[in-house]
This record gives sequence, structure tokens and C-alpha cells, in this order.
Amino acid sequence: MKTIADKDIKFLLKDARADRPTLISLFYRYANQRFVYSTGLTIEPYQWDSVNQRAHVNQKSRAGRQPFETLNANLDRYRSAFKTVLTRLQLANLPLENVTLKQHLDTELGRAKKVKVETVAPVEQETFMTYIERFVEEGRAGRRLNAKSSRYSPYTLAGYLKLKRLLENYSDATGQSINYPAFSLDFYNSFKLWLTGRGLTLNYVGSLMKDLKVMLKQAHADGLHTNTIFEHKDFKKFSEDVDSVYLTETELTQIFNLDLTSTPGLDRARDLFLIGCYTGLRFSDFMYLRPENIKGRILTRNTLKTSERVSIPLNSKVLAILAKYNGVPPRPISNQRLNDHLKELCQRAGLTERIEVSKTRGGSSETRYPKKWELVGTHTARRSFATNAYLAKVPPVAIMKITGHRSEKMLLRYIKVSSQENAVMLLDHAHFQ
Repeated sequence: MKTIADKDIKFLLKDARADRPTLISLFYRYANQRFVYSTGLTIEPYQWDSVNQRAHVNQKSRAGRQPFETLNANLDRYRSAFKTVLTRLQLANLPLENVTLKQHLDTELGRAKKVKVETVAPVEQETFMTYIERFVEEGRAGRRLNAKSSRYSPYTLAGYLKLKRLLENYSDATGQSINYPAFSLDFYNSFKLWLTGRGLTLNYVGSLMKDLKVMLKQAHADGLHTNTIFEHKDFKKFSEDVDSVYLTETELTQIFNLDLTSTPGLDRARDLFLIGCYTGLRFSDFMYLRPENIKGRILTRNTLKTSERVSIPLNSKVLAILAKYNGVPPRPISNQRLNDHLKELCQRAGLTERIEVSKTRGGSSETRYPKKWELVGTHTARRSFATNAYLAKVPPVAIMKITGHRSEKMLLRYIKVSSQENAVMLLDHAHFQ
């Protein structure tokens, strides 16, 4: 709250050049406005000390000084009353306006019927579930930006809504509160156990816990609660490495060489996927390329998820695909449609070997042996690029410049090199000569 100093409240003459008594007005500036209030007191200008904004009291006789001392005392009363009004309005969170100031000052000085200061009714606190809804709505509208001052991706916002729905389901099933005071390590462990019991994978449960931490942290930053359990070292996200597949250079060439002239939809899906495999871009980035992103053999664009600006050299296969469309990248298709097409493409390319896949689901490790084509999805493109570049001995730092990864640890999660492939790659290393 702003402290009001005596010097902020001034007293000025209505007409400093008058040859007769003139009115004294109270004067106050605020928010590029000014408030002027007549005290009803008058004085002859030659008796006024403009520096101290008071009447002169240098008269020789006491009787001569007395009227001017009384006038100064009244000015002090006006100042004190006005300071009281300003303080009261600030405490009540009421905006300063000339009409309001005059009304309350009249009341304080006994010039009008006393006015009761209206206090701002406390607003009912927003619940955590309502906050998540508002957060997502503001994110979609661009009124709330992420830590990099860019818009949230639809995928991220959809994840927050999934968290909200699961929290509500958990509350319905257990009777547990899902508002700010309820969150604790006991809640964390109970919610994690409930999610695991629904047969969800460990990585999916870990992703939900990450989103829960983010939402609690955001609500805390917005002043909606004081519970800092989200900062506890045991209130954490967790994950496990999964046996995701990548496509080798040979397999990508098999897909590139498929004759798909009779199926234009499948042909376009193949071309879009291969652009992703040879550039390392995410689906959201390689699906919406424009001719302006390509200059000669270099593709440059700002990634949607992280706003990283990446520049990528294009190989002959990508250049051949672009030439096929007269330099304009293929029209986009939906993620689900592309995933469906990829299964058929990989079957046609003969990717039928059995792959051992293990993951934790419902708290238990499960292992299965699907055919390779069953495991290929849009994100296989980015994983294939990172792994093939690594096997071709492209320096990890150079790969990170293309993929936009901030650390080598994150990059290595994308690189799917078997122990056999690693041993073959190391044969040429000086240490093994």
C-alpha cells in the first residue's frame, strides 16, 4: 500500500494575484489525474506563504496572529482528513476517482451524511480442477505462454485435460479430495497405485505425475495455494526405457523403392514419413513444411514443440521426393491416418521379423514378440534418424543440433543400437585394433 506523505497533499490559492481574499483549495495528483477540493477558507494573497502553503504568522500582536493560526490549524485538519480517506480507500481496494474522493472527504469533514465504505467481497477460491480447465483454455487462446514465451502445443494441453479426468475418476472411486490441501506424499503414492491398477504403463503413469507436478507448480505461482509438496524429492516423475524400434538405412531404402503409383494416398504417406526419417523432425514439424523452409539442400525451421531453430542438410532421397512434388512438400495427413498407412507400408517392404518388446504395465513386466511392422509409428522417423546418424559416426553434438536435444543424455534415449551393432561399429576404433 502506498504511503501518503504530507507533501503529496498541497494547498493552493484560487487566484494568487487577487487584491481581495481568495479561496484556498486542497490539491492532490494521482494516476495522471488531479483532485481539487475547496476548503471554504479564504485569505488575502499577501498573507499567504506559497512555499510552505500556509498563512504567515509573523504578525507582531497575538491578536493579529490568532486568525491565521486558526486558519493553518484548519488546513492541517483538511490534510489529516484527506490522508484518512486515502488510506481507507486503499485498504478497501476501491479505485481512486474524483467523485469518490469528494464523497468520502465530505463525510470525514462532517459536510455530508456518513458513507459506509464498501469492502470487496472475498472471491470464492478457484478449485484445482477449475484451474486446470482455465489454464488449458488460456493456453489454447494464447493468453498463457510456456516458459519459452511461446504457445503451448495442443498435445501438452490435451495431457493436462487427461490428468483432470483421471483425478476426477480417482476421487469418485476413492472419495478422496483432489483440491490443494489434499496433495501429499500419501496422495501421490495412492494415486500412483490406483493408476497402475488400471493397467496403465509405467511411462504413462510417470507422464501423468509430471503433469500433476507442473499444474500444482503453476497454481502455486498464480497464488492459488501454499502447498509445496510438488517440490519434494519423492513427488517425482518416473520412466523406463522401452524397446522402441528404428528402421535401418536398408529398410528405409526398401520403403523408398516401393512402387505405389496405384495407391496415391499410400504414396504420399510414404514420402512424408521418409522426410521425417531423413531429417529427424517431429511429426508436427515434418508434416507442415513449406517451400520457404527449403533453400537448396538445407532445410531450416523453428520447431513447434521447443521453438528451437534447426538447420538440416537434405540427402538425395529427400531431394528426389521434393522434386516429385515440384519443390512443394507433400500435403499433410493426420497422425492416426499416417500410422495406419505405415503398418501397410512396412508390411509391403517385408519388415516381418519378430522383435522382443518389454514394458511395465499394471506394475508387472510384460514381454511380447510382435512383427516389426506392428511397432512402427510416426515417432519411429525421429528415432531412425538419430540412430542411423549415430551408426554413421556423425558426432552426437552435430546430431543434437539437428534434433534440438539439449543434452546428450536425452539424445541417447532416441538411439536404439543393439550390442551387436555397437560392437561392429567399434571394430574400426583405435582401441580395438
